[in-house]
Amino acid sequence: MAGITLEHRIDDKQVMRALGELNQRGRDAQPAFAAIGEDLDRSTRDRFDEQVSPSGDPWEPLSDAYRKRKPQRQDEILVLNGYLRDTNRYDAGPDYLEYGTDRIYGASMHFGDEERGIPERNWLGFSNDDEENAIETLLDYLGEPLGE
Repeated sequence: MAGITLEHRIDDKQVMRALGELNQRGRDAQPAFAAIGEDLDRSTRDRFDEQVSPSGDPWEPLSDAYRKRKPQRQDEILVLNGYLRDTNRYDAGPDYLEYGTDRIYGASMHFGDEERGIPERNWLGFSNDDEENAIETLLDYLGEPLGE
């Protein structure tokens, strides 16, 4: 993906141990990673609707100057035509999950671009709930009971 891709490491000893065992048995976790990708897509879309970062912080409001020249959706941040919200995809493999957009401007919108006057608006990432759901999905797939 040329735009921006999320890389997140789960630091859960039980998950890491179970993934290691799975790898040794020659199985892959692609189905679990695909399920996590679907969940992440849903929660990212929800955050676009709520106009908040993965940590729940509201996005920086639009400047008055930009709002005046924005043709439609003047109260929606990071939404001009819906492409950024609607072009997120995931790629799930045996030992990885990539999630992001191929839109080059996705990085500018996420990290900001001081030169162009674009503030940082974190839209891509795992919320605490996303991470908990991902761990639960992985452990469920791996057949590991929670809390061990």
